[in-house]
Amino acid sequence: MLYDSGDFNGTHNARETIVSEFAIVETLDTDRWEAFVQQHPKGTIFHTHYMQEVFRQTKNYTPYFLAAINAQREVLALLAAVRVQTLPDPLGWIASRSIWYAEPICRDDEAGIAALVALIRQHDRMLRHKVLFTEIRPIWEAGAERVALERCGYEYYDYLNFMGDLTSSAEDLWNGMIKTCRADIRRSKKRGMHVEEMNTQEGVDVLYHFTQMSYERSRVPLADISMFQAAVRVLQPHTMVRIFIAYQEDKTPLAADIILFYKDLVYAWYGGVQRVKGVFPVECLTWHEIELGKQLGFAHYDFGGAGKPDEPYGVRDFKAKFGAPLVNYGRYRKVYSQWKLELAERAYELRRELQGRWHEWKTRRTTGEQQASEQPAEQPAAK
Repeated sequence: MLYDSGDFNGTHNARETIVSEFAIVETLDTDRWEAFVQQHPKGTIFHTHYMQEVFRQTKNYTPYFLAAINAQREVLALLAAVRVQTLPDPLGWIASRSIWYAEPICRDDEAGIAALVALIRQHDRMLRHKVLFTEIRPIWEAGAERVALERCGYEYYDYLNFMGDLTSSAEDLWNGMIKTCRADIRRSKKRGMHVEEMNTQEGVDVLYHFTQMSYERSRVPLADISMFQAAVRVLQPHTMVRIFIAYQEDKTPLAADIILFYKDLVYAWYGGVQRVKGVFPVECLTWHEIELGKQLGFAHYDFGGAGKPDEPYGVRDFKAKFGAPLVNYGRYRKVYSQWKLELAERAYELRRELQGRWHEWKTRRTTGEQQASEQPAEQPAAK
């Protein structure tokens, strides 16, 4: 399909007439695809064909890719979306959304913006009857893509993140953490806490165990284990992913993270922890990842989000301990059916309530079994 970019420009200088044509495509040869992502200052792992393949192999995930190319076969704009379904059919229609795990990217001129507008509109035509809404999660500060998104009716809202600067010296990164965080890491290491890398199926199993545990506590849905298995299969041969596990001295695992590495960005993707008094496995993991990213020559450590500024968020308080700058790159959203979304939100809250009750019951049962097993068999329970 050919477009004249003038059709999408909105108002522009009367002395300027942009007449370049472009075509919208749903795939590209990998060399051209990767070259555009590599050279674009906002290109991330989420724009790559590698990550599209990871999502293609993930249960209940359907990736979508669109690009605009001109007559010279140059890429003008690119977007990567994923349809995420969190409930099985026939309830899938109230539990599906389109997530862009990074902002779309385009050439930083009017032709690039016009091409991106066409891609966004094509995405909306393709998915508006398959999802309730689209959510875009930028990694970098807003630029030309915001113009295109707002032309297409997407609403921007504030959303925070911490972005660590790995170009600082290792000493400055360590001293930038609050005093208690440094003390917790030192104390944990003295008690035998250590971090190992395990980019295997065993590592995925350990990771998923702890991540599932944390997501159950938070009462939010977690991606299927197939996503993490695919990430190791597809990304690990290119050293784009690493799984880190924090162990006690006796080799008991307590926490695990899966981290993405691409271009100059280290991205904290998923993680989970079993809380144990007296040691701090997540602090040890995070510092290990920051330290390794610095050693490998990466420039940024993305903490993976810190919530809306006007809402209390314990995760933000935890991440603040590491001293990284707090940024507000926001998010975007477009709702396709308000009444369907309201129905879905009520169903989601009901599901969270049921998950919370299940988690509380399971925790009480596990605690009771542990207490019973710890009671000496020779002595009666104390009265």
